[in-house]
Amino acid sequence: MKLYNTLTRSLEPFTPLAPPDVTMYVCGPTVYDEPHIGHARSAYTFDVLRRYLAHKGYRVKFVRNVTDVDDKIIQKAREELGAGDLKTKCREVADRYLESYHKTLDRLGILPPDIEPKATEHVVPDPSNVEATRKIDASMTGFISQLITKNMAYPADGDVYFSVRKFTNYGRLSNRSIDELQAGGRVEPGEKKEDPLDFALWKAAKPDEPSWNSPWGPGRPGWHIECSVMSTAYLGDAFDIHGGGVDLVFPHHENEIAQAQAAGKPFAKYWVHNGLLMVNGEKMSKSLGNFITVERALQDAFQEPDALKVFFLGAQYRSPMDYTQNNILAAASRLDGWVDFLHLARNYRSAPLLCTEPYPNELKQFKIKFFEFMDNDLNTPAALAVLDRLIAWGYESVEERTLLVQGRQANEAPIRYRPSDEVARLHGNIVLAADTVLELARILGVLSDYKEDVVPEEIMALVNERELARGKKEFEKSDVLRKQIEELGFIVADTSSGPVIRKKR
Repeated sequence: MKLYNTLTRSLEPFTPLAPPDVTMYVCGPTVYDEPHIGHARSAYTFDVLRRYLAHKGYRVKFVRNVTDVDDKIIQKAREELGAGDLKTKCREVADRYLESYHKTLDRLGILPPDIEPKATEHVVPDPSNVEATRKIDASMTGFISQLITKNMAYPADGDVYFSVRKFTNYGRLSNRSIDELQAGGRVEPGEKKEDPLDFALWKAAKPDEPSWNSPWGPGRPGWHIECSVMSTAYLGDAFDIHGGGVDLVFPHHENEIAQAQAAGKPFAKYWVHNGLLMVNGEKMSKSLGNFITVERALQDAFQEPDALKVFFLGAQYRSPMDYTQNNILAAASRLDGWVDFLHLARNYRSAPLLCTEPYPNELKQFKIKFFEFMDNDLNTPAALAVLDRLIAWGYESVEERTLLVQGRQANEAPIRYRPSDEVARLHGNIVLAADTVLELARILGVLSDYKEDVVPEEIMALVNERELARGKKEFEKSDVLRKQIEELGFIVADTSSGPVIRKKR
């Protein structure tokens, strides 16, 4: 398996530090608003990576943090605050939107992390935290103290800053030189930086804002220090994968590396980043009025989470994506095609089955290609194309079976016998194709909850009556029966292979 490593800007063979264990950290949400489709894409990208690694036999320890103290949370709390305490309101805001985030990912069928540390629980040492390593730098104040001791950071009037120029590899992840960075560096009013490139590790307390006691006075941590602390606290000084959106490469991930390695920690081996998500060709933002929440996206996808997943899988995870109504509808239609085939295959499960070999060679080749594409930096668009071709092969078996049962060859020449063994073999192909579609889709976290719809006898009687009407070209009666079926909660789709019945959404 190969992954693209942002740090080296190359595809690299994936070799964990201590196989079969894999350690993975992903930057989680800053909880100040409803989750949007950008959050969903990132969360699902690393859900797919985690699932695929587990499928390959790795034991994955997955940590995703929560930023629950931040300028945006404080601003949101101020907007909502009537009479009351700002610190309490900040907790309420963070808790509310974290709950919304959890519910959203659960609805999407995205697996929860093994560990989900909150920033506020790691600011100062907590002896009761048995999950984190028992080291002073498992807290943010302890980590910052070590950086000061190593002369890589300095206090300034209650703030603490990281000395960027003292870290010689700064800019390696984002491929930027110090000269480039210097051109954009500046000192904001009130900051006590020694150099415009330096960034805050600790911010002195402001009136009413959340704060913690520290050796430099009351204050709160900077954003970047949170992830350096929590990742190494739970995964160790060196771990396998650090993930997040490409918008985090600079400055957030660049600063994480600087902090950790300045403290003597090797830090992450592979840096994996998912691409941005655009809306109708524009960057998503509230100011442009194109901010798409996950709830709104699910409405566009007919309340079908798997349709949203198929949309995400339609682009390689590092590529930018464009969210449009047409793209979502296309993904929903693609998913419907898969489900229709699974429903059709249901009709053959009770028929005589015969496989001339343990597993048809065609299906073996489909699986080989699927895993080849997934091993190549999670090439999900190509993997989905394999599923499409697999289903097409299944339909070919359906068509071939139909011709045989009708007693005719493909050239319409009559035959004098029905090759029952051949029909049974085709039944086996159809069922095995459906089983393989489910197996591969579920590796991607799609169709995980799929169950064959139980079609009541009443519905089947109407479907059979409708088929007889269609055979007699009684199309008006056929339409009336279709409407009756729909009123009872089912949809019947006419195909050359026979009717496909499924529940209405």
